[in-house]
Amino acid sequence: MQILLISANRERMPYLVAPLGLAYIAGALKAQGHSVRAIDLCFCSDPEGDLIRVLEDFPPDLIGISLRNLDNLTYPSSVSYLPELEEVVEILRCRTSSPIVIGGSGFSLAPVPLMQRLDVDYGIVGEGERSMVKLVRSWQEGISPQGIPGVLIKGKDEFLPPHPLEPLGDPDRNVLDNRRYLEEGGMANIQTKRGCPFNCIYCTYPLLEGKRVRLRDVGEVVRELKQLQGDQGVDYVYFVDDIFNFPPDYTEALCREMIAQGVKIKWTAFVNPRFLTPEIAQLMARAGCEGVELGVDSGSAQILRNYGKGFGVEDIVRACRLCREVDLNFALYLLLGGPGEDARSVQETFTLMDRLAPTAVIIMLGIRIYPYTRLQELAVREGMIKRGDDLLEPKFYISPLIGPERLIELVTEGAMQRRGWIVPGLEINISPRLMEGIRKFGLRGPLWELAGKMKRARMHPLR
Repeated sequence: MQILLISANRERMPYLVAPLGLAYIAGALKAQGHSVRAIDLCFCSDPEGDLIRVLEDFPPDLIGISLRNLDNLTYPSSVSYLPELEEVVEILRCRTSSPIVIGGSGFSLAPVPLMQRLDVDYGIVGEGERSMVKLVRSWQEGISPQGIPGVLIKGKDEFLPPHPLEPLGDPDRNVLDNRRYLEEGGMANIQTKRGCPFNCIYCTYPLLEGKRVRLRDVGEVVRELKQLQGDQGVDYVYFVDDIFNFPPDYTEALCREMIAQGVKIKWTAFVNPRFLTPEIAQLMARAGCEGVELGVDSGSAQILRNYGKGFGVEDIVRACRLCREVDLNFALYLLLGGPGEDARSVQETFTLMDRLAPTAVIIMLGIRIYPYTRLQELAVREGMIKRGDDLLEPKFYISPLIGPERLIELVTEGAMQRRGWIVPGLEINISPRLMEGIRKFGLRGPLWELAGKMKRARMHPLR
């Protein structure tokens, strides 16, 4: 069969992110002998024209759409991606009668309401490699896909939950313009594991990937890194794992193999401060790590407990010290305004940030509420949202103890007085114009590394 895969994501802030999930689907389909073509709307200046041309050049028997996110997760300047998605579906419906399947992490967050809203034939929840192959086979054989785990059928709200995939396969990198992502986004991406066993009240990773961690073979990961380097000229990657340094023994083994195999790629990853040890920090640095992103969320011990983080302030302090000892740049990610947040806890967080002096501080205002999370239940109990809200449109939890106006006031004042503080929702030290301008110089890696070098804080519009 001829199968067309579409990456619907057009977001370029803060980085262009290669649709790795789509590449995994392509790999699974090609392994079954199907002919696969992909179109990435992130690089399309004329999405409608480009879609029409690919439909004419490669008439598909079936179309798959990958939805990465529902919105940009940014308060107060939140933007829903659903109108763009509906536009894509409408273009397809006007030009082809081929069945349309939708999946991806964005779809999996709210599959039933999205199936009700979109004019598509099938949906796939969770990891799609196995489900997509089975769905295609059922369509070829003319039988109903009902009963395939993770597959939804138009007009039917019930479906069997997906089964976690194991072992994890390999992505087909040939469907991605890896070089362009490197040049315009500053880095390629790679995944070593899926699954998250932790219990943060807002997090969707356990919902999307399950709570059991499934690991790729260390040798396979290193082989993919070397292929990226040799075949694509990639010299910088981002590990997209939700937590790179867990399990710790796997992290150590991967770094040792990268060192032993002579991988010469610089990289960045998201790490949990609780599991950053002196040995892991040293191995990461030796293996080419240039910097880490620490999801600390807050500098208040009480707020960390409220968020269900599983680590404390002392873990954050220790992790930052370890980064400095091995000369790793480090950015601290904050989620301000969650349950229990007030002006005092915000100031407590600011004080800790000043003490730790990271390369950059990245502040998100409020916390996006997603279905089936503990934060959703709390928001319902507190009357912020109704229980029947499908949450397709972005809704943010902001503690009534501080409120949105006071939170914005405190964060604006704090960020503008300090170097290296980035607030996407207020466009402080970040904007499309600034990001695109910097990338034109061919700089690699995360742009937060440059934030600390700015002589003064900048707030949009730049002057």
